[in-house]
Amino acid sequence: MTRVWSGLGPAVDRVRRRTQAFWHFPDKTVDLHRDESVYETLYEGHARAIEGDEVIGGGPFDLIGRMELSVLLMEGLAPTDTLLDFGCGTGRLALQAIPALVGGHYIGTDISKTILLRAERHIARAFASPPCQISWIHQRTEAFPLADDSVDMMCAFSVFTHMEHEDSFRYLTHAIRLVRPRGRLVLSCLPLDLQAAREVFLAQAKTDFRTRWAQVRNVTTSRDFVTAIATLAGWTPLHWYPGDQRNIRPIDGDEPLAFGQSILVLENHSRPS
Repeated sequence: MTRVWSGLGPAVDRVRRRTQAFWHFPDKTVDLHRDESVYETLYEGHARAIEGDEVIGGGPFDLIGRMELSVLLMEGLAPTDTLLDFGCGTGRLALQAIPALVGGHYIGTDISKTILLRAERHIARAFASPPCQISWIHQRTEAFPLADDSVDMMCAFSVFTHMEHEDSFRYLTHAIRLVRPRGRLVLSCLPLDLQAAREVFLAQAKTDFRTRWAQVRNVTTSRDFVTAIATLAGWTPLHWYPGDQRNIRPIDGDEPLAFGQSILVLENHSRPS
C-alpha cells in the first residue's frame, strides 16, 4: 500500500501547488501563501455587495431566529447561560436569544467585520437596556479567543454549510476547549438525504472549481460524515433533527415546523464533570 501511494507524490504536489498558489475572486486575487483567510475575503465581499438582514442564507428572518432559539431551549439553554453564537451573521438569533438570557451572556462571533458591525448596530437599536451581557468578536481563524470552559452552549447555524469538511473539523477541534463539560454544541448542515441538499449539490456541480470558490458556496455532506468528523474532534454526538421533518416548534408558534437544514446536537464528554 505504501508503494502505491508513494507513486502519487509528484502528482499530489502539482495539484497542491496549483490550488494553493492563488485563487481568483471577482475583485481581487488572494495569495494563499500569505496569512490571509479565503473565507473572510468571500464573506466580506458578499456583505459589502448585499445590504439588509439576510446577508447569508434565506428564509423569514424573524421566524428562523425563533426556530433556532427553540432548538437551543429544547437542548437545555438556561437564562443565566453563556451562549456562543458562532457565525452570528447580522443578528438573526441574537434578536431572539438576548431576551431569553436574563442574567446570562450572549457572545456573537463572525469572520466578516462588516457583518459583525451590522449585527451590533441591529442589536443596539433593538435593546436599549439588554437583560444580559453582550459581546461581539471578529473571529478570523478557527482559534476562539475565549477561555477554557467559558461557554455553556454553542451554536453554529448555517456555518458549516459554507466551509469544507476539513475546516469544519478544525473549528470543532478548537471549540471543544471552550465549551464546559456536558455543555452542548448545536450545528446545522446540508446532508444529502434532504431533497433540498441534493438540489444544492447538483447546482454546485454545474460549476467548476474556481467558479464555486469565487463566492460564498454551499457545501453538502451526509449525516454519517458529519457525525464522524465531530467524533474525531472529540465530541459525543447525541441526536439529529432531520431538516425535512416538522420537529421544531418556534417560540410563540402554534405548529411544529421543519428547519430545512438538518441539526446535529453534540455534547462535550472530553473532560469529567
